[in-house]
Amino acid sequence: MTHAALESGKYGACHANDITDSVILFGNAINGKYSNEKRWISREDFFRLKDTDAYVRYVWSFGNNGRGYLYSKEIDPWKKALHYARVFGDFSLLRSFGIDTDDASRIGIKNHEKEYKQKYIIWYCKEVLHSDLDALTLQKNLNERIERNSEALRAYLCEGLKKSGKSRADVDRYLGTKGMAGHYFGKSQWEFPTREVYTKLQGFLDLPTPYAEIYGLQELLESLQSLQSLQRLERLESLQRLESLQSLESLQSLESLQSLERLQSLEVTQGDYRSVTIEPDSVIYCDIPYKGTDGYNGADFNHDEFYSWAEKQKGLVIISEYDMPGDRFICISGIEKSQRLSGKGAGKKITEKLYIPKTQKKLYMRMKRSKYIQLELFAA
Repeated sequence: MTHAALESGKYGACHANDITDSVILFGNAINGKYSNEKRWISREDFFRLKDTDAYVRYVWSFGNNGRGYLYSKEIDPWKKALHYARVFGDFSLLRSFGIDTDDASRIGIKNHEKEYKQKYIIWYCKEVLHSDLDALTLQKNLNERIERNSEALRAYLCEGLKKSGKSRADVDRYLGTKGMAGHYFGKSQWEFPTREVYTKLQGFLDLPTPYAEIYGLQELLESLQSLQSLQRLERLESLQRLESLQSLESLQSLESLQSLERLQSLEVTQGDYRSVTIEPDSVIYCDIPYKGTDGYNGADFNHDEFYSWAEKQKGLVIISEYDMPGDRFICISGIEKSQRLSGKGAGKKITEKLYIPKTQKKLYMRMKRSKYIQLELFAA
């Protein structure tokens, strides 16, 4: 939003503030810090650097959440190979998969999607999972194979429980857990114990087979299932990290932002919203943690306190949210979007809305009539 305000040239000064250091990342991008950024950040690099490097924490994290690594373990080697090919012109990692190409463009990948996916899966199973099983044959009817194998594993656990003369309650007491035995021995929400738990259970139940031997095939099948995410073309051919970096680079490349005078009109601070000095005649845009979400990196956000703060401001306050108390705030715009991140909510239609305090309705209408406010800017 600060970027849009700067680009519009409508404002005498812009102040960007956030309680996280993402705003420092924004300021650094404006000043060209990432114009030559080409690093590949591995999973190990990410967890080593994320607490001290905002660029690594946000650009290389899943959904920019600052916590988890950008790519899954199954897809990680492919993304690294694609990064090396596109950024460094080094195709050796792709060739190690058996892919002999000098074209790693989106179109080049798209034209050979099925071939490249199969070669990568074969390589992954052999080199990473150390499996000599026929990966492509195992892929056929994969869901059915996983279900059958899961039932065989559950039966093995139940037989071990029966032979030992123990109950599920005994297992929970032994492990110091509450209800986990139901997951190991029941059909509803079944799961196989972790390696650590299984090893511990071997000292309590009749479970003679080593973990790697009993669970190896299931791990392979579940990895194959994860690898099948390559079927979605946008994941196969895209590099989310490069797209995020290109967005950062675009902040500095715009001619309107290359003016020293324009850049000097930007102030960047990190802190609580209540600590920001609001200048007269300001338009205040607030992108708060949506109610019911994780907040700032999991920290609590007091929405009621924020509502009271917003209602007391003299400058127009525009708030991005899904829903706000109708007796205190008015929805002035909304845009329907599809959630793009993986998980249960992927593909779900959501409406992001903009609200103003009811106490500012007259102010909003007056500013809108004078064309001081362009609603499209805030709904972007």
